[in-house]
Amino acid sequence: MLKKFVSSILAVMLLMGCGAKGADESSAAVNEQTCAEIAQALVNDLGLTEAVNEAKTRVVYGQFFNAREGDEGLPVTDAAAYLPVDKNSDTVGVFRTDNADAVKAMLDEYLSAQTALSQMYSPEEVFKISNAIVDTSNDGKTIVLVVCNDIEDAKVKVAKALGK
Repeated sequence: MLKKFVSSILAVMLLMGCGAKGADESSAAVNEQTCAEIAQALVNDLGLTEAVNEAKTRVVYGQFFNAREGDEGLPVTDAAAYLPVDKNSDTVGVFRTDNADAVKAMLDEYLSAQTALSQMYSPEEVFKISNAIVDTSNDGKTIVLVVCNDIEDAKVKVAKALGK
């Protein structure tokens, strides 16, 4: 009986060790990709190639952070985004940071502003923006923002892109 108990404890400890290593490996894999690569893959996976266009870096920093690349105090070290082509609100953004809380706060401000604009000009888009996905990698260094029609599918694909 004691042997079975000890064996069970050892098996659980081994499995716990494997799980932690896998999480570290997936975080490393996410950090090896650039934000542009992750964003491009998400756009393709979500079928948004016709709905969004890749934004220039200066536009990304201005749109999401009201700043310019290289500004002092900017909480991101790399960023890429695909912004809506037409009157839709589909958006994919990927941001690399050392301060996830500051970036999430700025993304919340961006989404609030987009919601206000949509209420006036495209009320049918408000639901998508209100249910936007803002998710962070396990290590807290990569943040993904997705606004699209298929929220459930997007959640799965964002988690996969972040190595979760």
